[in-house]
Amino acid sequence: MRYTPLLALLVLLTLSVGCGNPSVSGKVTYSDGTPLDVGKVMFTDGQKSGFGTISSTGEYKMGMIKAGDGIPNGTYNVYITEATKEDPSLVIKDDEGGTFTLKSLVIDPKFADPKKSGLSCTVSGKTTFDITVEKPGPNYKPKVTTGD
Repeated sequence: MRYTPLLALLVLLTLSVGCGNPSVSGKVTYSDGTPLDVGKVMFTDGQKSGFGTISSTGEYKMGMIKAGDGIPNGTYNVYITEATKEDPSLVIKDDEGGTFTLKSLVIDPKFADPKKSGLSCTVSGKTTFDITVEKPGPNYKPKVTTGD
C-alpha cells in the first residue's frame, strides 16, 4: 500500500472526530435546593458558544452543535435562556372568545443576561459546573409585548 498525503489526512480526520471537546455538565438549582427544570444553560466567550438543555432534574450537558458534544477549553460567561413557564396571572382572551396563557420567567432576570448573571466557568478538560439561581423578586413584572 502506498502512503499518500490524502491517506494521512483521512487518518488524522478520523482520529480527531473521536477526540471531541472537553465535557461540561452540572445541575441548576434554586437557592433553596430545588432544581430548575426548564431552560438552557448558555456558555459564550464572545466568539464561540455552547448550550445545554436543562432536564426535569436540573441537570445539563454542554455542547456546541448538540447537547453533550462538549465545548473547547476556555473561560465563558454563563447565562440561562428559555427559563419560562405558563403564568396563570397572564391569561389573554382573543377576539373569538378563546384564551391562552403567556409564559413568565421563573428565574431572576439577571441570570438571563450574559453580562449581568455574575456566572463564569473555566473549562479545562472534564468540568462540572453547578449553578445556583434565584427566583424572580416580588417586584418582578413580566414584560408583555404584542406584534403591534
